[in-house]
Amino acid sequence: MILRLDKENYDLWLTYSWSANNHGLCGHTYEVIDYYLFLKEHMRVGILLCEDIDWPTFRDSVVGKYIISDEELVQLEKDTLFVNRPNLVHANNILFTDGGAKSLMGKHILAKKIFHFACGDKELQDIDKDNVFILQDARIYRDCKNAIDYKKRINFERLKKPTKSTRCNLLYGTKNCRNIPDQMYLDLLDKYDGKFMCLTNKENRPAGRLDGLSDRFDFPEMPVADLFEKFDRYIYTPVPRKFDCSPRMIAECKFFEKEVVYYNIDYWDEDKGLYWRKWDIDNDFDSIFLKEGDPILEILGEHIGL
Repeated sequence: MILRLDKENYDLWLTYSWSANNHGLCGHTYEVIDYYLFLKEHMRVGILLCEDIDWPTFRDSVVGKYIISDEELVQLEKDTLFVNRPNLVHANNILFTDGGAKSLMGKHILAKKIFHFACGDKELQDIDKDNVFILQDARIYRDCKNAIDYKKRINFERLKKPTKSTRCNLLYGTKNCRNIPDQMYLDLLDKYDGKFMCLTNKENRPAGRLDGLSDRFDFPEMPVADLFEKFDRYIYTPVPRKFDCSPRMIAECKFFEKEVVYYNIDYWDEDKGLYWRKWDIDNDFDSIFLKEGDPILEILGEHIGL
């Protein structure tokens, strides 16, 4: 499929990589929303979503998590395009909130300027095109061509603050990088009291096929409205590849004063993404707030001529 966005009246498109391995609703979805809500005050911004997501699901993920007016929601729908896994995309300028270079193999992105937030596997380091720019935290990634020192931030000011809290443990798992093995569910039952709310892909849910699971586990459909009202402890579980580029949930838990426990994390020295995100949370929390004066404005202004 060929997608022509270069004729549309947008300075920048926000998206994340697409492949047969569907991300589902994930941190990259919310990064797109964060930066859309921030950048729309400064330029014409569109959103491109190319995996298994539609407007009702996307809308619910926005209204359940963000402070947004009815007028903004109407405009968001106008600014969002849903296309199933195009092979060729023409755009003026485009920013990928993930560094999914492997996911984009075999796809052709034709744009004046292409920006990537470095994330996950470090294959982005090998891209040598003059119009591709890698926005990356210099503490985490080695230098490369067209690297720009930038730390991904969160639009905390637009997040809905919870008004109550429920005694419950939150688990978050995705099939592409944070699968939760069946045995881990049983181990967590023994280690932590209370109920568990588990956010994971349907095919990864063990309920109904794992002996020993109790009614203490709940696997809600996502997105979960007012999520942060429904738990008081987040259990951060291991990432098998031992690299989590910029964990979002632990930062949001800090903002909303939720407890975070790190379960079987014995690779702090290997995972620079997790290490430095936690360091910022503990020592320089304000530095990960997406707010006026953020360097992204100067970076984009310089390279796309705004």
